[in-house]
Amino acid sequence: MRVRCILQDRQILRLVYPLNFKEHERLQVFLKLISFLANGYLIRLVSNEVLGVVYIRLTLLYATIQILSREPLRKVCLAKHTPEQWPQLLSLIWVSIPFSAALGVCLTLLWTLLLESPDLPHYYAGCAVFAVCAVLELLAEPPHVYLLNKHFIRSPIIVEAVASISQTLINVLLAHYSSSLLPFIFGSVTYSVLYVVIYWVIYRIKKGKEDQMFFEIRDISVSPEHASLTISFLKQTVLKQVLTMGEDYVMTFFSVVSFAQQGVFSTVSRLASIVIRVGFKHVEDSYYLFFAQMLRRGLPPDQQGRDALKTCKETLGNLMRFNALFGLVVTVYGLSYARLALLIYGGSNLADSDGPLLLQWHCPYIAVCGINGVSECFYFATMSQMEVESYNLKLLPFSACFLILSVVLSYLFGTVGFVLANIGNMAIRIFFSLRYTAQYFGGTEALYRAVPNVPQLMIVGVCGATALLSKLVLESTDSPLGYLCHIVIGGLSLILVLLTLWECEDASFKTFLKSLNPIKIRTKSE
Repeated sequence: MRVRCILQDRQILRLVYPLNFKEHERLQVFLKLISFLANGYLIRLVSNEVLGVVYIRLTLLYATIQILSREPLRKVCLAKHTPEQWPQLLSLIWVSIPFSAALGVCLTLLWTLLLESPDLPHYYAGCAVFAVCAVLELLAEPPHVYLLNKHFIRSPIIVEAVASISQTLINVLLAHYSSSLLPFIFGSVTYSVLYVVIYWVIYRIKKGKEDQMFFEIRDISVSPEHASLTISFLKQTVLKQVLTMGEDYVMTFFSVVSFAQQGVFSTVSRLASIVIRVGFKHVEDSYYLFFAQMLRRGLPPDQQGRDALKTCKETLGNLMRFNALFGLVVTVYGLSYARLALLIYGGSNLADSDGPLLLQWHCPYIAVCGINGVSECFYFATMSQMEVESYNLKLLPFSACFLILSVVLSYLFGTVGFVLANIGNMAIRIFFSLRYTAQYFGGTEALYRAVPNVPQLMIVGVCGATALLSKLVLESTDSPLGYLCHIVIGGLSLILVLLTLWECEDASFKTFLKSLNPIKIRTKSE
């Protein structure tokens, strides 16, 4: 059974994954591009210290309140429910608002009274506003839940696009008049107000007369089942939040680096995350669906179809090989072009800081993220319910190890320590998922498939050394002509690398590359 045929079976895909990948991805790429360009421009208008306070300290406050208040609710409310259960679910949403407000008050007091405060005006106002905005956005949860349950998939896309672009424009425009926190405070308010208002406007347009029961509250009562499920999801969300934003918590609570260093770190991390979130995310989502459709969850390999097992083994090996080669090229060229990339993106203010060193270390982090993403993709798609619960228990030591590594390595190596901690965290997760994969297939053939061959390693090494020599010679001139020559040498050598990598591959891998973007799904018309 061919990979392409299975992935293009739209009738199956439409039932199990009703999201329009093409439309959703275009929006995500567009928003990332707008944010990318705006951040590069803002770096030239405000100081690194301001960026550190906004992107680390205030954003962490906002994200903690929002995620702990909203994510467990969405997991409960977006499941399939009968119409009679909706009043209880709506009650759960309204009851969560006081919880969110109480959480916001406690965290705001912690941020303003107990943590080290930056020597910047409007910091206390910023903490209060970001907390209020996180609580305010919960008012949009009822229409959000309604629209998604009615399969109006485009509506959240529209809301996110309008609110995000408006916030970015406010940030950029006001930054011309004030280099303090005020532009970001007004931008946050703009986003939250538009987010809530547009959701309710769309709901008023889309709702039908028969859907009034979605908002019919006879009394505020939450079922014990929904309450218990929400608490369980809350525990899982806390652990996931620590793994996702662990370095931000360490920087906030332990003050291991200055606010200016935090600003550089957040800028470089956002730059590197574009590759991780935009480049890897779609491939992982697509092939998670592929593995989940090809193999039955929880069944041992000897009870799966022989053809399906062989196809999945070959596909996983090719997928890991692609990410390994991609990560290798990114790592090698990142050593030579990190400073030039930051100079073009953020100017000398960013290029002459710790940014180039951070970006150089983010390149191998991107490589391990690619391997971890595809290995966990197969892991999560095939493991049994008992194995899922076992993995959830492993999240706790993962979180603890990651926090300990972050604290220790940041004291030793500064902001680079956070990148090293992330690499260590990914390495631990890769170990568990690869061990599972080897046991599942009864061997390591699929894993060795990821290892580049000797000619590939040689050409990458030679061209990488050429680019590094070019950096040492031409970048030292600090002239436009020198930088231009450095770019030309890197471009020509990269073309040589890509051609060699392609020629050294077998037919199976070349066929796989042609099907990397295979899923095209149509969503219900609104």
